Amino acid sequence: MAWEIQKLHANQSLSIGVEPQEAVLRTQWLIAENDPAYDGTLETSWNVWNSIKSQVAPFDAIKSIGMRMSTVAADGGLAQFIVTDLDVSAHPAKANCYLVNQTAKGTLLAQSPYRGFKMTTQSSNRVVQQFIRPKDGLTNASPPGSFPVNGNVQWPTATLISNGSITNVMGNPIQFSVSQLVIRIEFLVMEPNVLGYTNFPQDPLANLNKRNSDTFLGAPAGRILFQSYEERYVSDQVKMDTFTFVYDNWYHLDQISLRNPADGSIWNDSSYSLGGTTVKATARAVWFQPYEGTAAFNTPGVVLPTEILDLTANVQPAWA
Repeated sequence: MAWEIQKLHANQSLSIGVEPQEAVLRTQWLIAENDPAYDGTLETSWNVWNSIKSQVAPFDAIKSIGMRMSTVAADGGLAQFIVTDLDVSAHPAKANCYLVNQTAKGTLLAQSPYRGFKMTTQSSNRVVQQFIRPKDGLTNASPPGSFPVNGNVQWPTATLISNGSITNVMGNPIQFSVSQLVIRIEFLVMEPNVLGYTNFPQDPLANLNKRNSDTFLGAPAGRILFQSYEERYVSDQVKMDTFTFVYDNWYHLDQISLRNPADGSIWNDSSYSLGGTTVKATARAVWFQPYEGTAAFNTPGVVLPTEILDLTANVQPAWA
């Protein structure tokens, strides 16, 4: 036998929708036996399908179910199409000929006119123990504030909180609500990760529970925490990555009061007027940073790929 495979270009179609909708590529093939003595009595559509599945030449010209239409190195867009269906039928007008209708589907990340990207912001707060109400600004700025530079404090610290107003009574702090913003960034990723993105992070969890060391999402250094990472598959080859960041007006800092080293008692070394009464209080409190680690979030590949970083700065549709 001598089989010939021919792609019927006139019967090929491509349907592309807005990401993340699947794109569909349909291709028709003609399979013909050119041996005039071949009577085809033992040939069936099932045998033709098995030949395509086994990828025996020349049937390897037709990608089988589960195969990509191209390698990533050859065409990163075409490689996103994965064959989902093959329909093999005998040619209605020609002996020893078969028609194969091939259907391949893919989300075409970065090939569609608009990326399936979402960034949501939700207001939030956290309640902290406030011994001293901090003065806005940083300790080395002019005029000086109460916060350490970029919220960076290594434990144990030798510096007391300064330039603030005492708010505790006999060492008992007040409960203060610190403003926060929860920022979620969602985008589709097709395996392998290189499809559709550049500088994709090798390990998205590497910088979990770290704060930004540079300006990120419009916030100054130290105020945004990489809180969580989630990946869930939305199809066999596409997953949704969700990065959750938290902006904190206190740089995610907490306050801890000191005690008298002699007997462990509350160190009430100060006093102030409260409700017309002079009360004792402690002025000996320090900052504690539970998230000491920092990373350059605004650098492509640290937590987000280049294309997503660009969209966080300009989330309007960018039509090609």
